[in-house]
Amino acid sequence: MALLSCLLFLGLASGAIAQNMVVYDEALQNGWQPFGWATINYANASPVHSGSTSISVTDSTTTAQALYIHHLAFPSTPYQSLTFWIYPTTAGTNRLKVQATLTLQAQTPVYLSFTAGQINQWQQITIPLSNLGVGDKTTFDGFWIQNVSGSPTTFYVDDIALVYAPPPNPVLATVDAQSVIRTIDERINGINLSMWDYNVGDPSTTALLQEMDIRMLRIPGGSNSDKYEWQTGQTETNFQWGTHADTFARIVEARGVQTYVTVNYGSGTPEQAAAWVAYYNGSTTSSQALGTDSKGRNWHTVGYWASLRAAAPLAVDDGKNFLRMSHPAPFGFKYWEIGNECYGTWETDLHGVEGSGLTGLQHDPYTYAQYFQSFYNQMRAVDPTLRIGAVISLGEDADGIGTHAVPNPNDNNSLHTGWTPVMLATLKSQGIAPHFLIYHYYAQYPNQESDAILLQVGGVIESHATLIRKMVTDYYDGTQGAAIELAVTEMNSVTNNPGKQVSSLVNALFRADVHGHFARTEFNACTWWSFRDGGNTTFNNGSALYGWRPYGEYGAVALGNLPEAPVNTKMPTFYAHKLLKYWGRGGDRVVTATSSYGLVGIHAAKLANGNLALLAINKHPTDDMTVQVVLNHFTPGSTNATVISYGKQNDLSLTDLSTSTASIPSGTFTTSVPSYSMQVMIIPSQFSAWREQKFTPTQLSDWSISGDTAQPAHDGVPNLAKYALGLDPNTPATTGLPVIGKVALNGKSYLTLTYTRPPGLADIVYTVQVSGDLQTWSSGASAVVRVDDGTTNTIVYRDLTPVSDASQRFMRLSVARP
Repeated sequence: MALLSCLLFLGLASGAIAQNMVVYDEALQNGWQPFGWATINYANASPVHSGSTSISVTDSTTTAQALYIHHLAFPSTPYQSLTFWIYPTTAGTNRLKVQATLTLQAQTPVYLSFTAGQINQWQQITIPLSNLGVGDKTTFDGFWIQNVSGSPTTFYVDDIALVYAPPPNPVLATVDAQSVIRTIDERINGINLSMWDYNVGDPSTTALLQEMDIRMLRIPGGSNSDKYEWQTGQTETNFQWGTHADTFARIVEARGVQTYVTVNYGSGTPEQAAAWVAYYNGSTTSSQALGTDSKGRNWHTVGYWASLRAAAPLAVDDGKNFLRMSHPAPFGFKYWEIGNECYGTWETDLHGVEGSGLTGLQHDPYTYAQYFQSFYNQMRAVDPTLRIGAVISLGEDADGIGTHAVPNPNDNNSLHTGWTPVMLATLKSQGIAPHFLIYHYYAQYPNQESDAILLQVGGVIESHATLIRKMVTDYYDGTQGAAIELAVTEMNSVTNNPGKQVSSLVNALFRADVHGHFARTEFNACTWWSFRDGGNTTFNNGSALYGWRPYGEYGAVALGNLPEAPVNTKMPTFYAHKLLKYWGRGGDRVVTATSSYGLVGIHAAKLANGNLALLAINKHPTDDMTVQVVLNHFTPGSTNATVISYGKQNDLSLTDLSTSTASIPSGTFTTSVPSYSMQVMIIPSQFSAWREQKFTPTQLSDWSISGDTAQPAHDGVPNLAKYALGLDPNTPATTGLPVIGKVALNGKSYLTLTYTRPPGLADIVYTVQVSGDLQTWSSGASAVVRVDDGTTNTIVYRDLTPVSDASQRFMRLSVARP
């Protein structure tokens, strides 16, 4: 328990705090919400400390009423203290109690006392977050000021803020290139297309997707997927969408990427979904019947739909020409989702609605699981290679309808009626497991947007992955659950009604930072919402939010429905996607990276070519950051690094990514990251620098010439081996290769292998291996021993098995990049 005398915190500072996150200034800001239990007026006219309003708090009882201000949980790491101005009207010891909360749980109290000379005037209170028990925590979500005097009182509060901790100078960024977290999946670089976008088929779409290097596309368009009649391109009310199934398929094929297809759960049927699989993936010769669905619709055969795909358009359109693609070969689309956010009341769901032909209950996980089995079986009957995903929400008691409670066997069989436990337990009881689970992540709710907090919650996705995996483990034990993959198929900053934040530089910084965190999780897919969406000028365009665009547009590029943003206008998030293509793609490896300051995000990836890519995000609105980078287990191959960046100046001047060169004299160096900016620094590896010395720019872009396993000299020695042995890749190797010899020891003969290692190489692992049959190879202390004296670069290993003790013995040298 802490005691705080206001004598220490009278209004000694004449100016505003230089940097903070505003909680209250004329009104609640940055997504803070009123949760108090007293008579509270957030627009009190007098007294005020600054501006025209303050907060009045009246407790006319003796029941300890309070001003309570709440927020969705966020990390408190960047902040050092809570500050506010207070105007007490009664004197006494321990009159008020300040407490902060972690996940709604009150922490260490701090008491406020006032002398007679302090009442009826404003004074500033500043309390370190550590004193409140919430310093450097990940789930800080509110605080209250409570009357604990035991008598009625009134007090006033104004100008509430969280004060940024001063950044260390320099900020320390530590990277361990040998500590691999995971290999990046190609599918995390994805984006959503939408059926209301009339320009999906325009050549600009392919060009823009190529510029961002998008590797995964999701169709046909979020919530509207749950009323999308793919075979007509309409809704059940006959509204005609702008883009149809054929155009989506052409774009996916043109990009040469994978896709997630969301089928209509809300008003559709399993037979309809199976027909869509037949259209995209089926054989034209298949006579497999798809049946008649519960709405009385005959879905013909697999071959019927595949033949439509293969056919050329008719001279006289019969209404199906939009499905005729002159494309006989199946597309082979692999990933299919059953519905979109089916737990949400905002989604179309006609189950149980009279006349719909669909049974069960709306937004019900039990009904969903029953239908999922039918979707799963009928779709995979058409194409057994499909991977089919089920919709989930976060939390064991979230989004259910209160029925079909299921026990958690790993939590004392406690009962839960949330969407995910009920759905998973029901599927398990049916003997079926989805191939993947579909999660959507939106960081904030409308009218609660906060730039400061948005830029602190990117790391939350890591805890979400952990929580989802726990639910899978709880309800699908053993290998069946372990095989279920996790995917995020929608993500952005705000759930709905997007204001100017989604179109601002801040959202681009969030996009980059959350991507770095995302790549550390087991989520294998991430599709950003969205490519083109549509702008709106009527939502949150408040002055507390950074940015100059007076509209919200989820899209990476504009749909074109606003005069302020013609079609294909590039938003800052477009440039975030474009920047990220330099940081990590499928097959690259995420390695451990840490930052000593919460407002500087650092993420690192070991690229397939051996280079190290550092993604740095400065989340501070005004302060440039000096960052000292310490590289562990990585030796730069050059004293210069390439820096690709995007920040305020790019945004304001509407210019592309900037490219510059940074000096890296050693494995420890200093760089600058401007305020509100993001950058990727590409540090060449020793092997990459060697490649640049040995090959032309054209050859460098051709991995069959300059790659690890390429043999441009056609001598059977790959490039990586020549690098490891100090040889020229373009000259046939006649000397400098490993040499096999024999040595006599204690009357027996042993094989030896001798090779010369160039000095200073730190990015090659040399392994000497032995075998008796050229099939099974062994290495390490139980197989070989180093026998040179270690004083030169010539290294000699001896086989531990005598030649005479085996019918045959072999030795070889293996080299690899760690």
